[in-house]
Parts: sequence; structure tokens; C-alpha cells
Amino acid sequence: MFFFKTGTITKWVIRFCAIACIASAFSGCSWYFGEQKLRGKTHVGSNRTLVVFIPTIHGRGFQYEKQGFLEAVREKGFEANLKILDVNPNLYLEGKIVESLKSEVIGPAKTEGYETIIVVGISLGGHGALLYFAEHQEDVDGVVVFSPFLGGPLAARAIEEAGGLHSWESCPAFAWNYGCNIWKLMKDLSSASETRERIFLGYGKEDPFSRQNRLLGQALPPKHVFVVSGGHDWVSWKDLWIQALDYFHVKCGASGRGFCFIEEKTLMPY
Repeated sequence: MFFFKTGTITKWVIRFCAIACIASAFSGCSWYFGEQKLRGKTHVGSNRTLVVFIPTIHGRGFQYEKQGFLEAVREKGFEANLKILDVNPNLYLEGKIVESLKSEVIGPAKTEGYETIIVVGISLGGHGALLYFAEHQEDVDGVVVFSPFLGGPLAARAIEEAGGLHSWESCPAFAWNYGCNIWKLMKDLSSASETRERIFLGYGKEDPFSRQNRLLGQALPPKHVFVVSGGHDWVSWKDLWIQALDYFHVKCGASGRGFCFIEEKTLMPY
């Protein structure tokens, strides 16, 4: 894999992390520079399904609980173990996010016998979820990503000019190499039916990443793409999460367990 190996990429990620820390100091950034292990909190439900939540660049997973993501799962009657992670952004900078997810979360879950594993990620967390899926497709039954970071504007423009991701062949001369490589991964994932059918994407129309997200969405099954009026914020992401859960709920009821990424609980009458 190719993780942040050039000076340009390193400077960009450091700047991105610094801005996020300053803008969101309330969440605390000091732990980023010492703690390298993935920390997390598990909410126990069914022992058959695990849903892993990867946070935004701020690194703190508590927002998933605070913003009602976990409550929404329970309200839909789904049974699952829900694990929300804290992720040190340095793991992206050092190219260790996939390795850490494999050794500390997904690998142990497979050993424990989980039948279904879903990875949910937002913004940089969605980027991490897609990276993991690209490298370890056999581990993950589905990825749900909202407003994922996908790369720079030059690559996106080249894809638009080519008529879409599946028609696109190469990046322009001055495009960001890392961003181009990410798009090549997305093309591979969206070209094969066995991986394309496991990707679910959501974004807001006013999100700064909407242009790139739209390009990825055009390469996915239309019913796997959720769009709301909104920006890069938790209000939009919560609305997208409800749409995704509604989709899973209908598919579970109409088509049987083959479409059920989260196991549906049958409520028995008294």
C-alpha cells in the first residue's frame, strides 16, 4: 500500500490535523501525540454482528454516541455489537491505520467468531474505512462512508473530463500522486461486483467533498448512494445514517438475510 510517503503529503496532513485541533480544542488533542493504540468503547448487542465506527479527523469516537447513531440502530430493531473507536490521526500520517485496524480490531473480531463485520467511517474516517476495505476485502461485509476524503481536485477534474470513474485512465501531470492512487483503488473497488455491492456512500450537497463523492457515487449502485441537503457536519451525517438504516431495514424485511448487514431483531408479542 502507499500511505503518505512524500514530503508534500506529510505537510498536508500535518496542516489538516493542526487546523482540526485548533478548531475543535474542546475534544482534546494532546493524546494524539502519545497514544498509538486504538482505543474504543463497545456497546454489547448480538454476538453475531460487529459494527465498527471510525471517527473524523478529530479522532474522538464519542460523537457517534452523542449524535444518536447508536440509538438509531436500536430504534430500528437491529441487533449488533457496536464499537466506536478513538483513532490517533498520526496513524494516518505514519501509514499505520490499516495495520492497526487489522491487528487491534478486525482481526480479533474474526477470531472471536463474528459472522458479519461492518465498518462505518466519516470524512477521514471514511477514507480509512475505504483503505481497509481495499486491502482486506475478505474481512468486511460492508462499508458505510459519509463525506469520505478521496483526494485532490486535479484528479477529480480528470475523472469528470473522462466521462466518469470507469472511463478514466490516468491523472494529469501535476496531480497529487496519493490522490490519484486513491482514485485508482476506488475504480478497482467499484468495477468488481463483489466489492461494489458492499460499499454504501452518503454526502451532503453543500459538502466541500461533494464533487469527489458524487464521482464515486456515480460508479456505485444508485440505491447505495444517499444524498441530503447539507454540509460537512453531524446534522447531515445523522440524516444520512437514518437513510442508510432505513435502506437496510427495508431490505431485511423484503429480501431476507442476504441483504441484512445488521441482523434484524424480531420483537415477540407479550
